[in-house]
Amino acid sequence: QNEEKAPELPKPKKNRCFMCRKKVGLTGFDCRCGNLFCGLHRYSDKHNCPYDYKAEAAAKIRKENPVVVAEKIQRI
Repeated sequence: QNEEKAPELPKPKKNRCFMCRKKVGLTGFDCRCGNLFCGLHRYSDKHNCPYDYKAEAAAKIRKENPVVVAEKIQRI
């Protein structure tokens, strides 16, 4: 009745490709979508990545390059 549960340790990260389940060892590639991939599936178009790279790049450009509005020149 008075059982103390041991604190659950986080599971170690699996070293397998998310697409083909091939063991990747030290050469695994972490994607921005949060998964690990082998050399064949490392590119976003090869593993149907749900991460939106285009929107992130647009937001980064918008943040780093604010719109500069100059004052109007008064004519003489």
